[in-house]
Amino acid sequence: MRHGTRWNDLAGLLAASWEGVIRARELARLGVPERTTYRRTQADGPWTLLLPATIKLSNGTPTRRELEIAALHYAGPGAVLTGLGAARHHGMRRGHDLETVHVLVSNDRQITSTGHAIVERTRRMPKAVLRDGLPVAPLARCLMDHARRMKDLAAIAALFTEAVQRRMLTGEMLRVELDRASRKGTAAPRRVLAAVDDGVLSPAEFEAREFWNSIDGLPAISWNVTVYDERGRFVAIVDGLVEEIGFVWEIDSVEQHFATPDQVRETVERQRCLRAVGLHALSTRPSQRRDDPDGVAADLQAGVEIARLLPPPRIRLFRDSA
Repeated sequence: MRHGTRWNDLAGLLAASWEGVIRARELARLGVPERTTYRRTQADGPWTLLLPATIKLSNGTPTRRELEIAALHYAGPGAVLTGLGAARHHGMRRGHDLETVHVLVSNDRQITSTGHAIVERTRRMPKAVLRDGLPVAPLARCLMDHARRMKDLAAIAALFTEAVQRRMLTGEMLRVELDRASRKGTAAPRRVLAAVDDGVLSPAEFEAREFWNSIDGLPAISWNVTVYDERGRFVAIVDGLVEEIGFVWEIDSVEQHFATPDQVRETVERQRCLRAVGLHALSTRPSQRRDDPDGVAADLQAGVEIARLLPPPRIRLFRDSA
């Protein structure tokens, strides 16, 4: 077949591509001269060079999916998507949108990161699962690969707690993945996972736990504890509970001036129910810890001392082991 017929057949080229993304060597195999390929990817050309030798057969801003396909093309056979972008394919919602695509390749591959593609060589290639038609690492691996590149503990907590709270995986699954991972970059995820193991189920609770642990003299506290009265009737699930003295710390995520009348009534009723079984509760907002940490610390210390002076609470407990 003569050049000039096949390589001008855009429909044929698209049919040979992966959703409009194709490698330069495949274009050459189809009869498109290399010089023509790269000329068409110039600023005023009809095609786009997404990564080295990886072409989008149209111009304009590439979609997230096109960037992912390009990274998989560039990384070669057997490559698997991982990290936060891949976790999105499992249904994760939290975390900032990324401009990069994280892919895993086997350790014997000689390929490096470039452009938007972060290529990580690993001796522990996961078995890919298909999500949205793309090869993706299991969710625990996706989250741990992303977390190992993060330093923001609250951001890591946002990811881990979403997955656990929505029962997409368990804390134990994250623990197994962490223990299998390279030690590089695992200190921050390990610290967050310790909080998840303690029952923390939100970024606000993680920061509250860190704050509590930073204050000298406060007793041990349990997180997300289901409280029943002495007759076994449900009372509430409290954020933080010091069981032996009946002190409850509530993390109020709704700022007071944004609370609706229904939310105010629910809060008042909740506090009445806690008092009815002998629990002494203190409620604080995340903004209070940021703006007045010394004041919140003093309130917590005072609340604990008041609870020590009160009669023992009349409760039974059940800790959610999600």
